[in-house]
Amino acid sequence: MIEELTLRGFKSYKTRQTVRFTQGVNKISGRNASGKTTLLQAVLFGLFGDVPGVNKQDLIPLDGGDVDVTLTLRSPYTGKRITIHREGGPTKDGGFRSSKSLLRVEGEDAPYTREKEIQAKLRELIGVGRSTFFNVVYAQQKEFIEILKPERRRMDAILGLTTPAEIREQFREVSRMLRERGRIEDRGALEERIRNAEAGITELEGQLEEVESRKRLLSDGLNQIKAQLVLANGRVETLEGILTELRRVERYTSELEHLQEQRENLAGDLEDIYEEIGEDPERRRKELQERRSSAETTEEQLRRQLDEGLTMDRAEMGGTVARLEHQIREHVELREQGITVCPKCGQEIDMELLERDVGQWEGELQLERTRLKALEAEIRTLQDQTRGASQKLREADRAVTRFVEQERRINELKRNMEGLETKGANLQTRIRRETEELLQTAETELATAFASLEDAQEKIGDQLDGSRREQRELQAEVRSREDRLQDAERDERRIQEQRDRHLKVLEESRGLLEGIREYEAKIRAVDAIQRRYGEYEQQLRENTLKLLEYQTYNYFRRLTDQQAYAGCHIDRERYTLEVQPLGGSRLMPAWLAGGGHESLFALAERLALLRVMGFPHLLILDEPTDAVDSENIPQLLEYVARSSREIGQVLLVTHHGHGEEEGINLITIRKVGGESRVFQELDA
Repeated sequence: MIEELTLRGFKSYKTRQTVRFTQGVNKISGRNASGKTTLLQAVLFGLFGDVPGVNKQDLIPLDGGDVDVTLTLRSPYTGKRITIHREGGPTKDGGFRSSKSLLRVEGEDAPYTREKEIQAKLRELIGVGRSTFFNVVYAQQKEFIEILKPERRRMDAILGLTTPAEIREQFREVSRMLRERGRIEDRGALEERIRNAEAGITELEGQLEEVESRKRLLSDGLNQIKAQLVLANGRVETLEGILTELRRVERYTSELEHLQEQRENLAGDLEDIYEEIGEDPERRRKELQERRSSAETTEEQLRRQLDEGLTMDRAEMGGTVARLEHQIREHVELREQGITVCPKCGQEIDMELLERDVGQWEGELQLERTRLKALEAEIRTLQDQTRGASQKLREADRAVTRFVEQERRINELKRNMEGLETKGANLQTRIRRETEELLQTAETELATAFASLEDAQEKIGDQLDGSRREQRELQAEVRSREDRLQDAERDERRIQEQRDRHLKVLEESRGLLEGIREYEAKIRAVDAIQRRYGEYEQQLRENTLKLLEYQTYNYFRRLTDQQAYAGCHIDRERYTLEVQPLGGSRLMPAWLAGGGHESLFALAERLALLRVMGFPHLLILDEPTDAVDSENIPQLLEYVARSSREIGQVLLVTHHGHGEEEGINLITIRKVGGESRVFQELDA
């Protein structure tokens, strides 16, 4: 099965070493601490990436470096060659890191690189997984004899009996979960809740029928009262309409009186105007126009005299005064400054003549100023007369305007009086017509005669008050009955809500109860499966152990000619191997058998386990002689050598030289310069 192992940097194997394995026994021997067990660990590391009981960082050489292992084997089922290559090295924190893992299968193009895929493919090709390999195929030092009295849990795992127990436990957990999820403990409470809900629904439905009956009675009575109220409303509306029309006619009468009063007021205004303007308006208009024309002529004459005469004279005198003042000022300045030559004409100035001229000019200036003052006084008098004439003209204009407005007002008052007379006549006609119609309508409605419009208003008002009282009483009765009907409807809704809540509780509870029943059925089914699986577990255990007993005894008989025992038996509780000596009736533990027979039974049981597990292809034994006394070592090695007839391949590590006559492949390990080296006869 295993064909070749190549390792480098693996513990004491620093340089690259290659070991070739063959069918039958492959005996690995050498002195203590030479590196024999390390080869087996390298095989395990190549297969599974680790070694049981060994830290990966301990696989690295003491002086450091990377680990490199390549393992070649052949599938016992397909015959395909399998190559596994692993590399790794130390980390900064002193640990171990796998840097490369690769599995190639003959005939397949792509390798497997993920550890999970590698283990799954390897199990498929060799037929066993990691746990079975480490517990059955590989026997570590001092564990060879322990198979005769193994731990129960380990033996269950080896025989595959933990799986049924785990499954049965899972069924128990499923049953517990179903019981918890299905709320099985709530069944009694749910049934009580259902009974209470059903009783509540029955009671509420009775109350609902009573409320519905009360609602029908209230509704019928309410409809009757509403019909009466409709009639009362119609009567009130009719009476109010008649009364409104009567009051409208009454307002027409008031309006007619108001029109008459307005006409009288207009007539008074017209009389006042005639008193002011007199009985002859044309003569009055002529007088006002003549007065205005006279005032206008006077004002024009005064204004013309003022503008064309006096104003021009004042301007001329003002110019003369200004000229004289200027001449006097210039010559006085020349005199005061002492200038002897005129700056304008360049002539020499005669001061005496200048004094005489200045004196003459001042006399003329005094005269002109006196004349100007008198003229201005005359102008102011004429201006006052002009303003008086203008005031009289404006008064005459206002008088004419007022007269015209009075004439317009007279015409307007006459038109308005004519309009009021026409409107009043029309209104009187309408009042007479509508009064007759309303009295006829009122007499028909009340079935009584009325002496006048006021009599009709009084009697209709009394009838309307009575109808309104009846209307209010009916409205109050409608509100009362509507309130009671609303109370009944609220009671109905409340009862319906309570019933709906009970129905919801009932529906939910029935649903939960149905769910509980379904879960109970599931639990019964799971319990039945669990019981059947328990029976299967016991049957499987019994059949497996019987087969193991049978195969162990058969291997024992084939491995030795010392037939001192009649059979083998495995204790069902402790899994200890017991044997029955020939001629005896009692069983004895196999580890108490003398003459090295206990090691033979251990080998036979391990071979039987491989057969029972369906893997009679490989057995790896690491120093099995450590568990045997020195006298029985040669005999054990002889048994191991013979076991190759029963199994395809044996890897045996021992520091003893016995059994080599049966060996096919002898592998010797020596330490050379502190490094493990492989010496193999096949190399020759």
